[in-house]
Amino acid sequence: MLSLSDFFGSPDLAAPHGSLAVLTGMFVIILCRVSAVVMVASGLGESGAPARVRAGLCLMLTLTLLPVLQQRLVAVSGEALRMPAMCLKLVAGELLCGFFLGMLTRLLAMSLAIAGQIIAVFTGMASVIQTDSQLGASSTAVSHMASALAPIILFSTGLYALPLMALSGSYTLFPAGNITAMLVGDMTTDMVQAVSTSFLIAMQLAAPYLLLGTLWPAMLGVLNRLMPSIQVYSLAIPAQILGGILLMALLIQILTGTWAEKMQLHLSTLPGLNLHG
Repeated sequence: MLSLSDFFGSPDLAAPHGSLAVLTGMFVIILCRVSAVVMVASGLGESGAPARVRAGLCLMLTLTLLPVLQQRLVAVSGEALRMPAMCLKLVAGELLCGFFLGMLTRLLAMSLAIAGQIIAVFTGMASVIQTDSQLGASSTAVSHMASALAPIILFSTGLYALPLMALSGSYTLFPAGNITAMLVGDMTTDMVQAVSTSFLIAMQLAAPYLLLGTLWPAMLGVLNRLMPSIQVYSLAIPAQILGGILLMALLIQILTGTWAEKMQLHLSTLPGLNLHG
């Protein structure tokens, strides 16, 4: 008669292919890191994406990475099954690593939305006293358009593959179970650098609007001094908004192309990605 050990495999938890429990443990370990990346990464973890789609994506990515990373996770999954404290430590480390990689991607991709917010301010399409129940109190239509445009650019240009490749390479840089390899200080430095890079890209994209937004009030001030009887504000605001929309229509292709090039440059430096070279 067949025993349970014959059906499920060898009872040795350290055997590479000998235990269903070890395979389940490896699946959960990979799922923790993958789900954290998908939850916060730009393009993959957008709030508008259906939860079932994101859950299915996590499942498929985990099943794809399991045969590749199986040999690396056998020992640590066996230890986690024996020691509950080790299991909790392992899950916490995997979630931290996945959150770190995903957040780096999201911070860099937020540069397009920040540029949209700056453009809205300098073109007169942002107001602190006029709110929208759908867009939010401090959001603008231009910023929301940029936020919706970022995932489209990432998927159409294939840049979404760079965070996924970094996820695979992160198991060499940050081995599972070795939480000491994840230095919180270095992670904080990388996050701050990502925020700085995001604002730099946003300022570069919005540079034409910054220039015109600075010169336009100066021109209005001179016009008001020359002809004080004219209502400069009532005449300038419509021209400012229409001019900003026209300039956006002329530069939208250049702005998105430049942003895609910047994303390719900075996403190629994600931790773990250079290990594939």
